[in-house]
Amino acid sequence: MMRTTGETSGEGALRRASVGDAVRLGGALLAPWDGVRAALWGDWRAVRLRHRYGPGPLRIALPGRRPVLVLTPDDAHRVLTASAEFAPTDLTGEGGIPRHLLPHRVPAPPGEDAARRRGLDEEVLDAHQQVHRAAGPMMLRIQQEAARLLETVAADGELTWGAYAAAYRRLARRLVLGDAARDDRMLTDAFGALLAASAPGARIRGRGAGAAAEEVFRGRLRAHIERAEPESLAGRLTRESAEGDGHRLSQVARWLSGFGAAGVTAYRTLVLLAARPDRLARVRDELSGLHAAHPPSPVSVPYLRACALEAARLWPVVPTVWRRSVAETRWGEATLPAGSTLLVVLPLFGRDGATLPYADRFEPDVWLDGRAVEDGVVAPFGAGSGRCPGESLALMTVTLLLAGLLRGHEPRLSRRPRGLDPGHPLPRILDHGAVRVALDPLPAPVVGR
Repeated sequence: MMRTTGETSGEGALRRASVGDAVRLGGALLAPWDGVRAALWGDWRAVRLRHRYGPGPLRIALPGRRPVLVLTPDDAHRVLTASAEFAPTDLTGEGGIPRHLLPHRVPAPPGEDAARRRGLDEEVLDAHQQVHRAAGPMMLRIQQEAARLLETVAADGELTWGAYAAAYRRLARRLVLGDAARDDRMLTDAFGALLAASAPGARIRGRGAGAAAEEVFRGRLRAHIERAEPESLAGRLTRESAEGDGHRLSQVARWLSGFGAAGVTAYRTLVLLAARPDRLARVRDELSGLHAAHPPSPVSVPYLRACALEAARLWPVVPTVWRRSVAETRWGEATLPAGSTLLVVLPLFGRDGATLPYADRFEPDVWLDGRAVEDGVVAPFGAGSGRCPGESLALMTVTLLLAGLLRGHEPRLSRRPRGLDPGHPLPRILDHGAVRVALDPLPAPVVGR
């Protein structure tokens, strides 16, 4: 079981990565795409770094930055959960976190009160409840979008990532901004262009496209927030917050980005279930026990929810977690000053075969029998004071959308990517955009038998 004290396994002086390793690690850290970063980190393996440098934290010298990478589960657990020592940070700029590595890629507006923002997130997103207070209207919208997506699949013959992503974005806009925003593709397209402009290499391509996208996005987002429906997240934020325009725009933009990340996890979960008939059979049993006339509730499908959590562990959409030391911290004989930036790379631990026997397997049961909690750093939504406040809402949305797609249909991979064959270790990266899933209608149940 993980230690929960402030002690760490690191001994001796704080080591520094060699120039060659710093270059390689920097490439894994600064790669523009989340999936590529996760794969690069997974290939490094924590055990390799621990063997080379020892178990203590490792200083990485990067241009303008000197983050400290933790290498052991105990140290990672300390950084993630010891809120008195380490605080979440979204500091950008010289020496800070690159914008494309922020959890939602949306930097805080100048002068934002992080504690106040966190409080609003927790209040509006119902962070401490598994079932959101507006679950009823949300469930209806999820059910409607799942049904419409199934109509698209029936017409096209299979589900592609493009069709799924378009449907999921419509759902996200409805939940965050209200039904009036459902078909505003220009809003989402402008947001995507804005996020792309923050990735490495964007300066080479020029900033004009990013500035234009930001103007379009902010204008359309502002209009939607002003007329947001009461049960939407933006409507609830307006009632709860007297913050200025820039703060509300930033907060809602983070929610849209978070929903986008959850949508990727949902599709990957569908792909995994299509590739693992035994896991799918358990989901089928779970769904068959529900009342046919009503949508499943967020708490009635715990195994399906565990499947989504497992997909997030295997391929975390945001593979890096950043923390800032609140005060001076001790690491064996070494000392780090207050304000140091520490880095926890989730794939180093969630896919570390040296410490997790299920590292490269699809094992939803670890989320039901306590193993994931006991292992401590299997944390796709973060942990401690930096735990994602939208975790419950995201999992509710993902779980109910998957239930809507699977309740009367059998998923089948019509285009199978390499590495998903049963019995083989799952790959470090899944190109979900290249996967196509057929959803074959199941026979209607016979009434009276």
